Amino acid sequence: MDYYYEFFIFLLPWFSFIFFALCAKKLLKYAHKRKGIAVAFGVLVQMILPDPQIEKTIETVIITERRVEKEQEDESDE
Repeated sequence: MDYYYEFFIFLLPWFSFIFFALCAKKLLKYAHKRKGIAVAFGVLVQMILPDPQIEKTIETVIITERRVEKEQEDESDE
């Protein structure tokens, strides 16, 4: 009996890795189809594991949006 228990303990990290890989594959499929569960999972993960450089990320997104808006204005003016 101890043999099976030790064998299970030995394989447990591999089983968990495979389980999380399959979950990630399924969530990526849902994300490509724009399903709500992928968005909900992303929000949940973001609440639990916040981005340590969130301010830098927000600034980068804002600067990129400004560039796109300026390019669109320049194109419409021509």
